[in-house]
Amino acid sequence: MKNREETERKLKEAVGELIKLKGFTGLKISKIARLADVDRKLVYRYFGGLEGLIEAYILENDYWMLFSDILKEIIQESGPGKHQATIVAILQNQFRFFYSGHVMQRLILFEISQPNDMMRSIHKAREAHGQVMFERLSTQFVGSNVDIRAITALLIGGIYYAILHARFNGGMISDIDIKTEAGQQSILNALDQIIGWAFDEASKTSSKEPK
Repeated sequence: MKNREETERKLKEAVGELIKLKGFTGLKISKIARLADVDRKLVYRYFGGLEGLIEAYILENDYWMLFSDILKEIIQESGPGKHQATIVAILQNQFRFFYSGHVMQRLILFEISQPNDMMRSIHKAREAHGQVMFERLSTQFVGSNVDIRAITALLIGGIYYAILHARFNGGMISDIDIKTEAGQQSILNALDQIIGWAFDEASKTSSKEPK
């Protein structure tokens, strides 16, 4: 069992290294096995094939799934008065994680540009994790005219785009250079501010019928 765990670890690490170098299109069983220094047959034996290995790697490295248990604990421990701070922390940590995670950047880039059943399946799993979390954190928006799901969707999408743009195209976005500490702090502050506006608006309109 120990040898299997070590082999699986080597194979997943090799996947990560190849993604950093060439992206998902560079993943081939022969290349992965060579880099991991293991027999390529073990990819089939332990993971059922290339897709199974890639999926296992992603499930251990995707922000929403990697920290899902920790996030659930945080949400369970935070009362309604802390929901705003919790949502802000989740989004700010996602920004930090995605900015420093070159493999995750490649993953999202591949996910939105290449039709793929495996990527669709992973996306659905990620959405399921996010849905459970935001359901528990959105009780204060019931009966208000604030659509917190739409707001967080725009913020998450904005995080992805801003970082991918900076990584692959360089330059500024809305006159902000997120490659600098000042630029990153501007984005983190904006996430805090936007969620704050949403909660303020919800508190003003919670007695009204949703629009």
